[in-house]
Amino acid sequence: MSFFDLDLPEEIVACALAQGWQQPTAVQTLVIPKALEGHDILGGAPTGTGKSAAFLLPALARLLTLENTLGVKVLVLEPTRELAVQVADVASSLISAIPDAPYTSATIIGGAGRDMQREQTGTITVATPGRLLEFLRKDWFDPSTVEILVIDEADRMLDMGFRDDVASIVRELSNRYQTMLFSATLEGFGINDFARQVLNDPIEVRLGAGGENDEKLPEFLSSRAYFANDSEQKFKILKHLLTTVQGRSIIFVKTKSRLADVSGKLRRSGFAFASLQGELSQTERKAALRRFADSSADILVATDVASRGLDLPDVTHVYNYDLPTSAAVYVHRSGRTARAGAKGVVISIVEGADLEKLQAIERYTDRVIERRTIKGICEEFPKDVEFKLSTQKRGRASIGGKGGFDRKRKDEEEKKPKVKKRWRVTKNIGKPDFAAKRAKKAARLAKKAEQTKED
Repeated sequence: MSFFDLDLPEEIVACALAQGWQQPTAVQTLVIPKALEGHDILGGAPTGTGKSAAFLLPALARLLTLENTLGVKVLVLEPTRELAVQVADVASSLISAIPDAPYTSATIIGGAGRDMQREQTGTITVATPGRLLEFLRKDWFDPSTVEILVIDEADRMLDMGFRDDVASIVRELSNRYQTMLFSATLEGFGINDFARQVLNDPIEVRLGAGGENDEKLPEFLSSRAYFANDSEQKFKILKHLLTTVQGRSIIFVKTKSRLADVSGKLRRSGFAFASLQGELSQTERKAALRRFADSSADILVATDVASRGLDLPDVTHVYNYDLPTSAAVYVHRSGRTARAGAKGVVISIVEGADLEKLQAIERYTDRVIERRTIKGICEEFPKDVEFKLSTQKRGRASIGGKGGFDRKRKDEEEKKPKVKKRWRVTKNIGKPDFAAKRAKKAARLAKKAEQTKED
């Protein structure tokens, strides 16, 4: 299928081809025809599947039909500044391919000057919820001109606590023509309830089943792990791998303090790197991403602010210096490499306390992570601990060819069936039985009265 088959105007097809896009991705094939018809869209698709073009191309097609192009016509909400800048850059690139187009793109995001953002609002404006809500409250943003609203990475918006901010923004956009909401997963009450609030009779589009389990590891990804006895050995492993393995790498750490620690050690070891974490100014973030993008530094040290959505080119290795708390975040981190059919490697450096997390990741991804060792640098994984962890959660359903239920042990067969004791039966065990005492007392009085009557 080609972009011509999606009923896009010729000018917009030319925009797509000018970006080097030869054919639409799966999510673009599903979304674009319905979006062109004006339907609200509820889209479920993993990151890195071409969602930005899926909503920007039909949005540009809508702009071509408008006579009045003054004000913001397309508003895109993103959870982070990096994603907002990235989407705005894609929009700008598409617009530049339209001859004499009167459209512009701009951002309204934290970490940048408010005065400049007030002056440079674009036909397509990409915003983070907090800064945009501030603009609305101060009457610096006119919501009445917005035709199309796009809420991207909705699941992450909810995770970051933006639900009320986004709901407030949506209420202000009463004149909008169309709303599109995209999320990596459509499962769970939170997303469904949120979608019901902001969408009007939407067309639901899912890439795969649209659930959390659809966020699979890339096809050509290799997964490895090394065991470290302590934090000192942990960095030795990382240093050895960075020295011996060539390629562009992202090193994920769990906190900004850990980022500062690892960055200091890399600097003292002579590595050129860039670093990225949530509390940097917008200028600092742009500079870090630019250094990594133009190969001034082939190593990016980052917190999970870089784990989703960012298009970081030609990454060959992802290092989990700290394992994430969630297996889903492991998948997001891993998705920074092995993109678009390329090969990639994700390497986890784990300590003893991380072994359960490692196995949880294997269960979630349904892939075995290869345990490796480096002679003179680190030892093998402790086999006794590994065996204990791999068997302690196995139920009988995982044993034997028929789920293990045909393997009753003799002592199980001889046991008497356990009778469940209900709370109302056991709640007064050990307490005085006042009812029984009253009954005994009444019986004694009745007997005494009977004897008195006989006398």
